[in-house]
Amino acid sequence: MRHGVDATIWTKAPQAWRDLWWLVYAPAFWPWDLRSAAGVFGHRLWSPARDDAVRRWLLTQAHDPSELCAAVNKMAQPNYPDADYLSAAQPMRLGRLAEALFTFFIQKSPAVDWIASGVPIYAPPETGKPGRQQLGELDALWRDDTGALVHAELAVKFYALAKPSTPAGLAIGPDGVENWQHKLDKLCARQLTHALPPPWDAEPVKRLAHVRGRWFLPGHDVSADDWVSVAPDGLRFGPRFSRAQFATVSFPRNCKVRFLRRLEWLGPVSQPDDHRLFSPGNDGFVDVAAWVSDAPVHSHERVQMLGVFKSDAAGAWHEEWRAWIDPERPAEPTIGG
Repeated sequence: MRHGVDATIWTKAPQAWRDLWWLVYAPAFWPWDLRSAAGVFGHRLWSPARDDAVRRWLLTQAHDPSELCAAVNKMAQPNYPDADYLSAAQPMRLGRLAEALFTFFIQKSPAVDWIASGVPIYAPPETGKPGRQQLGELDALWRDDTGALVHAELAVKFYALAKPSTPAGLAIGPDGVENWQHKLDKLCARQLTHALPPPWDAEPVKRLAHVRGRWFLPGHDVSADDWVSVAPDGLRFGPRFSRAQFATVSFPRNCKVRFLRRLEWLGPVSQPDDHRLFSPGNDGFVDVAAWVSDAPVHSHERVQMLGVFKSDAAGAWHEEWRAWIDPERPAEPTIGG
């Protein structure tokens, strides 16, 4: 079994299906020192009464992923709907991929009674001015088991702490600018407060944020027990290294590693063989020169994600955990920075 799924099914399914599984079942993102936000971030997407039906539907998609792959390709890259998004010459944004997967799930699965996605929000009309300014979009509207209207916003985020004492709100994103506090403020003060347009404007609405992602803690300053104990399956936490620090990391001999393409940053990656995986040397260290030269074409321009893989009895390789690698450790940001 892998993540509660038969290992054969997990391995044979395409990466889009593993990404969908992760988007649905990965641990909630809100961190340890922002638990006051649990009212927004702690909601389930569907009621427990629908658990079995949702799981059966997901396994059906794994056995026959054609509809999933076609829908994701079409939604994520409408100009090239028949192209495999992982091998496209001009890959889509990671957020667009997550949005396409989420939309497919809420539209097609028995989890919720879907109403609409991407609902435009406009400012009130101004006298004497033609048209109206679009303020944004509502990610999704649906009805729950009680018939109540639900407005949901999706976000997929990756943040790294400069040191263990760094407040979670100051954890930075891959661009080195945005931090978690910025995103939290945007979600709570803007995205989840928009007035609904007709015909839902007079109806009470529940608000929730479906946020998934990973947190990366300083790999040489925090023991593995400190971060793995929070999320034992490694789906929410991982270590952060500078390039120089990574050169000193010793891996078990039964592990292999490789950089992940940006569009592989969502769910755990599996592959049928060890193609493009690097083996640690006899001393357990990975050749940093080879590691740097193997950076994938469609990776992030600043931060690299390194997948650490182990094989199963059938010879397939599965990502066990993931590390954030940056060339230099940047200065700790501030709320205003």
